Amino acid sequence: MELRQLTYFLTAAQTQNFRKAADICLVAQPALSRQIAALEAELGVELFRRIKQRVVLTAAGQEFATYVRGALDQLQQGQQAMARLQDGEHGTIHIGSIEPLTTAFLPTIFPIFHQRYPNIQLKVRVGRTDELLKLIEHGELDLGLIFNPNVHPEVVVVKELFRQPLQIMVAADHPLAQHKTQPVTFSQILQEPLFLLGETSRLRRAVERAFAAQDISIQPVVEIESLAGLKELVRQGRGVTFMLPALLYTTEINRDVVLLPIAGMVEEFVFALVYHRFRHISQPARQFINTIMDLLATDNV
Repeated sequence: MELRQLTYFLTAAQTQNFRKAADICLVAQPALSRQIAALEAELGVELFRRIKQRVVLTAAGQEFATYVRGALDQLQQGQQAMARLQDGEHGTIHIGSIEPLTTAFLPTIFPIFHQRYPNIQLKVRVGRTDELLKLIEHGELDLGLIFNPNVHPEVVVVKELFRQPLQIMVAADHPLAQHKTQPVTFSQILQEPLFLLGETSRLRRAVERAFAAQDISIQPVVEIESLAGLKELVRQGRGVTFMLPALLYTTEINRDVVLLPIAGMVEEFVFALVYHRFRHISQPARQFINTIMDLLATDNV
């Protein structure tokens, strides 16, 4: 069964004349007749009854015409939907993001993107950088927002968004916060109770590398898997931790907690957008990438 056969069939049903139908379909009348005969043979029923110079639908033909009209209507709607997708105005984007960027970065992007493209749906999956890289590699996500991707699969493209130095985070009323512009030394840090994320965290590994470069081993008082829990411990003034500005809400900085520069800290840490090198990137996903880059260029994020 072919689309042209269905088109010929409905046109003949409307005109009740094979010759007129052939003219409308821009095909020779014998060719149209053959295609309809082939359709009847495939279905095993007679679709038309010939009456003098006209053709009329049989009972089977009338029932089949109902299904054909519905199918062609659905096909047309599908074509229109694909055209809208090509314009980047409709569709669904599957995004992966590390938890800190999900709470501190994406909420700034979403309202602006939704205003530009109100008919594009966003589905966000939260996970660790290593997990998100695997999902991108296997084609389960369109885009990923990750931290410090120093090792990644070859099939993944890494597009740097921004980079930041590691800083010390203390409560707003902590004694160290009284000198916000003065760098904190490693020796000062070691005098404070230290809270860190768990050992599997990339931020934790970055902290350990920074201390190893100074030939210093660290012993945290608390290890916690929750970034929100870590921030709350510091906010209560119980100790200090290492943090990157992008992992905090802008409303938190200087109100609840203070970020201080670290003396001798030259390493910067990368936040990046990742996607598959060889898989097709949908137009909606490209629009999302462009929105992020536009906002970063204007320093609105």
